[in-house]
Amino acid sequence: MSQDDRRIVFFAATVLLVMFVLPTGLLFGPLHLGDGEAARLAAVLTFVGVLVTASVSLIGFMVNRQTEHRLQTEQTEQSRRLRLDSAMRAGQLIAPADGGSSDPAALASGLLALTKLDNADLAVTLLVDLWSPENPRVSHETAVLVIDAALRSASPNAQLIAAELLCRHSTRLNPCQSLHWPSAVEGCWVSDLSPRAKLLLVEALVNMTLAGPTNESALRAVAVRLYGIWRDDPDDRVRGCIGKLIDPLIGRLNDLGYKDFMQGTQQVMLSELQMAARSRNENPDGYLDRLSTRFAADLRDWAQRCEGLPTEHGCLATAD
Repeated sequence: MSQDDRRIVFFAATVLLVMFVLPTGLLFGPLHLGDGEAARLAAVLTFVGVLVTASVSLIGFMVNRQTEHRLQTEQTEQSRRLRLDSAMRAGQLIAPADGGSSDPAALASGLLALTKLDNADLAVTLLVDLWSPENPRVSHETAVLVIDAALRSASPNAQLIAAELLCRHSTRLNPCQSLHWPSAVEGCWVSDLSPRAKLLLVEALVNMTLAGPTNESALRAVAVRLYGIWRDDPDDRVRGCIGKLIDPLIGRLNDLGYKDFMQGTQQVMLSELQMAARSRNENPDGYLDRLSTRFAADLRDWAQRCEGLPTEHGCLATAD
C-alpha cells in the first residue's frame, strides 16, 4: 500500500470514528432528548446522514483505487512476462535448442527482435561474437542496425559496447553507404553519451573515412557527420576538437564549388562548416590533443586525394 493510500485509510477511519462518536455524544450529552427537542434530533439525524453518505463515497473511492492499482500491477506483470517470453523466443532464433547453427536471416531476426523488446544490452553483447572479423555470421547492415538501437537506448553499457564494436569494425565499412553507419549519428549526435563512447564514435568515423574511397561523396559524408557532432554536443572542448577535424576539409570543399552538402536527412551549408572550423582549439588533455592533431593531418592528406564522382550503386542518393 502506498503512502497516499495509507493517508486515505487513516482519513476514512477518522471520519467513521467521528460519524459514530459525535452523534452518540450529542444524543446522550447536550442533545439528550427532552420535551420539545425533536427538531434537534432531526438535525442530528441529518448530520449522521451526511456523514454516512460521505463515508460511503470515500469507501467506494478506496475500493476503486485499490482495484485500479491491482489491474495496473497485473498489466505490468503480464507485459513483463510477454516481453520475457518474446526475448526467449528471439534467443532461440539465435541459438536453437537442437544445437544447430542459425542461418543469417534467423540471426538478424533474433537480434533485431531483442532491440525492439528493449533488450539492446543483450543484443549488442551477442553481436560481439556474431560479428567477429574472422567469422562474421551477420551482415554489416544488420550489425549497424543493432548498434543504432543500442546507441538510442537508455543503457550506458549498451551504448559503450556499441561504440566499441563500431570502432573495431570501422575500417571494413563503406562511408558512402548509409546502411554502414548508424542513423543515430548520421549528421546528428547523441549528446548524453559517455565521454569514452563519444571518443570511440569519432575514431570510428575517422578510421572508416580514411580506409574508404577517395571521392566527393565520401568527403561530403564525413563533413556532414562531423558537423552534426559539432552542432549537437554541448561540451566546448568536444566542439573544439571536432572543429580541428573539420578544418582540414574546408580547403578541398571550397575547391568543389558546392555551397551545401547533404548526407542522410541532414543538409549543411559551407558557411556552417567554415564556422565550425573556426572553433578549433587545443584540448586541455594533452594526449587527446595530440590524437586529434594526428587525425586532422590524416584527414588533410586524405581530402587532397578526393576527386571524382562515385560510381557505385546508390550514388545518386548522395547528391544535393
